[in-house]
Amino acid sequence: MKTYDFAFGCGFSCGVTQALRTANLQFASLPFDWTATPSVLKAAQMVASGFDKWLERGDLELVDVRHSGINKRIYFNRRTGFGFVHDFSLFMSEGEAFAFESDKYARRIARLDKSLRAAKKVLVVAAECPILPRMTDASLAEARCVFGEKYPATAFDILYFYPEDGRTAAHVVSENDGVTVVACEYRKWLDRELHHEIDNSQIVDFLKANVTAVDPRSEEEKAKYEADWKKQDAARWKGRNFIETFVNRTAFRRYRRLEKFLMKKGLVPPERPLWFVTKDEPR
Repeated sequence: MKTYDFAFGCGFSCGVTQALRTANLQFASLPFDWTATPSVLKAAQMVASGFDKWLERGDLELVDVRHSGINKRIYFNRRTGFGFVHDFSLFMSEGEAFAFESDKYARRIARLDKSLRAAKKVLVVAAECPILPRMTDASLAEARCVFGEKYPATAFDILYFYPEDGRTAAHVVSENDGVTVVACEYRKWLDRELHHEIDNSQIVDFLKANVTAVDPRSEEEKAKYEADWKKQDAARWKGRNFIETFVNRTAFRRYRRLEKFLMKKGLVPPERPLWFVTKDEPR
C-alpha cells in the first residue's frame, strides 16, 4: 500500500475523478476532473504552462448541445485539444456560462497549484481513452518529468490504466521509475455515443487495494467546499426567476426517472438514452 499527500486525475474522462472519489483519494474538484483530456503528457504540459490558453473563448468550438442527460453545451478547445463536456449550462446565456466557468476553473487551477506546492509525494492517475492506443513508456516518463520540472520539491508517481478486453481484475503490466502501467477492462460503455462514459469498477478496486491519501483540508475548508458546491449546483439550474429554476430542476429529475423506467422495461436501449441533440445551435 502506497501513501500519498495528494492524488489527482488527468483524464481521459470524468470516470477517473469518480474512481478517485469513490476510493476516498480526492477531496475537492480540480481542473481535469470533468474534461476530455487528450493525454497525460498534454495534461502535464498544461500544468507546466500555468494553464495558458486553457479557456480562451476564441479557441472554443461548439461541437454539441445536450438538451437532456447533462443539459450542457459541449466545447472543444482547438488550440489545446481539451474538451469541456460537463460545463456551460444551457440554463444560462452563453456569456453568463463562460463567465461562470472562467471563475470556477480559476479556483480549481489555484487549488491544484496550492496542493502540488504543499505536497511532498503526489500520485497522478489517468485512464487511456478506449479508442486511442496505449501511451508509450517514454511518453509517460516524459510526462512525469514535466510535472517534476514544474514542481521540483514534489515527487510524482504516475498510475496509468489502459483497456484490455476480458480482464476480470486490474493487472500491473509494468512498474518503473515512478510510472505504473495497469491493464483492466473498462470499455463497457464504449458503444454509447459519448465514449467518455466508462465502467471504472476495476480502477476503483485497484485504487482501494493499493493507494491511500490523507484529506489535508481543515474544517473551514471543508465547509467552504460544500458552500461552493451548493452555489454551483444552484447556478446549474438557473432560470430567470425562482419559478423557472424550480421547473428546470424538477422537470429534469422527473425526466431522468422516466428514462430509467423506460430502459428497465426495454423500451429504450441503454446504449442510447433519450438525449435530444442539436448540433447547429447558434453560438
